[in-house]
Amino acid sequence: MTRQQRIGTRHRTAKFLGRTAAVALLAALPATSPSAWADRANGQVELGEASHQDTVFGAYMAAGHAEAVHDFQHAADLLDRVLEAEPDDPLLQRRGMLANLHAGRVERAAQLARPQIIVYPSEVDIAALTLATTAMRDDDWDRAVKILKPARRIALARFSSPILAAWAEFGRGNTDAAIESLEALRTESQAQGLHDFHAALIFMAAGRHAEAVALLESQTANLEVTPIGVVRAMARAKLGLGQREAADDLLRGFDALNPGVTFIEDDIADISDDGELTPIVLGPKEGAAEAFIDLARQVRDQAPLIALRYARLGVFLDPGNDLGRMVIAAILERLNRHDAAIVALGEVDRESVFDWEARMQIADNLISMKRDEDAIRQLEAMAEERPEDIDALDRLGYLMRARERFAEGTEYYDRAVDRLDQVGDEHWRLFYFRGITLERTKRWPEAEADFRKSLELKPDDPYVLNYLGYSWIDQGINIDEGMEMIRTAVSQRQNDGNIVDSLGWAHYRLGDFDEAVVQLERAVQLRPSEPVINDHLGDAYWKVGRKLEATYQWRHALSLEPEDSLRETILRKLEEGLDAVEAASGAN
Repeated sequence: MTRQQRIGTRHRTAKFLGRTAAVALLAALPATSPSAWADRANGQVELGEASHQDTVFGAYMAAGHAEAVHDFQHAADLLDRVLEAEPDDPLLQRRGMLANLHAGRVERAAQLARPQIIVYPSEVDIAALTLATTAMRDDDWDRAVKILKPARRIALARFSSPILAAWAEFGRGNTDAAIESLEALRTESQAQGLHDFHAALIFMAAGRHAEAVALLESQTANLEVTPIGVVRAMARAKLGLGQREAADDLLRGFDALNPGVTFIEDDIADISDDGELTPIVLGPKEGAAEAFIDLARQVRDQAPLIALRYARLGVFLDPGNDLGRMVIAAILERLNRHDAAIVALGEVDRESVFDWEARMQIADNLISMKRDEDAIRQLEAMAEERPEDIDALDRLGYLMRARERFAEGTEYYDRAVDRLDQVGDEHWRLFYFRGITLERTKRWPEAEADFRKSLELKPDDPYVLNYLGYSWIDQGINIDEGMEMIRTAVSQRQNDGNIVDSLGWAHYRLGDFDEAVVQLERAVQLRPSEPVINDHLGDAYWKVGRKLEATYQWRHALSLEPEDSLRETILRKLEEGLDAVEAASGAN
């Protein structure tokens, strides 16, 4: 964009904002401020009756809030409304494009992207990628190649644009040009794997399996670090050369090192059944979608909004890609849009390999939204659907623990344990969590047995050691063994405030108050917002004569909204002192 264009853009935007702001000031005289126009209920802005300009300004302000809280559907609706009044403003076009893209409205995003590549004709960014994607969806391979041609690529387009261009070239029947398009990835130090993987897929789609094998050979030399996609691609390349046994050995070798990968297990079963494997991608659209979704997975933690755009484009190109929907849902969950995540997960095909996981994630999102009864119905139905499976019952147990409904939690864990034909090491958590529910309902002998069983299945787990050791010392039993357990836990989790608190409280219970202060001060540094730890430190301060600091620490613990029982105890300590409270309770 030239300097003159930038000045023009700023002028148009300032003109729009200035005009609508002036209208807002005039409207404020009869008490019709933007806050009065916008009635927010359940996160949705509904604009009341006002003049056209008032409504536009209200929509503009509300869109900013919707974007801030990642309510993409509503932001897109609002920005589209603003764009009706200011259709040529490039900044609004950009915001509207991104909002619609985040909301999964790719065709609308493409409409808003079109004028942007006129302003920026010499570079490829998300606008160009969006337009290229719609061209590929429509089998307009020539247009896609033309859009992706500029060599200056912005941000993640450095990686995605060469891959899309390659698949577009393949779409118009030019395999060699497709491979040539991927060469740009060789200049990127992090992109060699992407180059080899997509080049191999293109070679296989063209029936050139030997070239695919040559590309992937080095990557499959060490199966402990080979990506799943590369293993599956190599197996298909070998099968394409008639090397069925080699393909089977490769898959089984990976499975032995990485058991439980559904895709690999399914491939092994398919080779055993009929000696064939379904292609990873069926054509250029699916190949480009694979790239979008793979890149989205790689950057979703560092750049969730960029990842969401890519995943949306991937699913738009390949509507059957349920992995893409899972990625979209995971990103939306990270952005605390659990309602939108549920919508994405609900679109996963019931025949998909991801169906069960998707429905479990729907339950997780319902729990996060505190829609507990809906979550319970969903998980109970799933538990009935698979009477041999413990996943749904385990999740129900978690829900009950989270809501402090510990007796009900025990019942769910009991049902899960009853389903086990054989107890394996992987079930250590089941006994640990049931032990917690039993301990919290004062069924200590049964809880202790579960904690010991958990340690039998996973010796020296720091969390089980901490819970059991702390419980013993708090009851004044098995002191030496409990202290050793806690020390072992701390040695493994030195920066875990809860575990360090256990060590400090153990010293307190044993009358070693000076060491208790040392450990509890460190625990508070690690978990400053935990009321129990702050309360413990207050007690330790009192015991070593630092009573003013003790009262400060207790007051701080109160400000952290402790449970009712702890709150009552702290208030009594502030009023009567720790000695009187301990004497009244019979504590040592």
